[in-house]
Amino acid sequence: MSEKLITAGDEVDSYCTTCKIVLAHRVVAVVDDKPEKVICKTCEKKHKYRPNPPKSRAKKAATGAKKTSRKTTTAKKKTTRTRKTKDPTVVWEEALADKNISNAKMYSMGDVFDQDDIIEHDKFGHGLVKEIHAEGKMEVLFKEGTKLLVFGRERH
Repeated sequence: MSEKLITAGDEVDSYCTTCKIVLAHRVVAVVDDKPEKVICKTCEKKHKYRPNPPKSRAKKAATGAKKTSRKTTTAKKKTTRTRKTKDPTVVWEEALADKNISNAKMYSMGDVFDQDDIIEHDKFGHGLVKEIHAEGKMEVLFKEGTKLLVFGRERH
């Protein structure tokens, strides 16, 4: 199956530096068949296309610390434990096992949702609202993992 070429005017998900989450954006510039500049459909800020949120500064600082610790022989190595996490698909299937997805509400940024609502997103499919944040954001469990979505906002 061939991928659809992205052109100016298309909608893509991108990290918005103003809203601080991945949201729908409109493509305004394309270079080498990839989005270069986008406009956030929520706050209308024009910025560089970022398909993923930036890594935290703590991780960058830790990476920098590792580089400098090679020079010093007395630096202690930190031991980290890796947690075993369930496959997001398994978590999603377990969460929706006893739910009736035929009554799922279609997702729209302007609608209002409650915890434990089943929603249908045009890109991510069926999801379960896990947590509502006071600032008009909600965590939704989808088959591919948890996403942070906005709600209760008017589109401009």
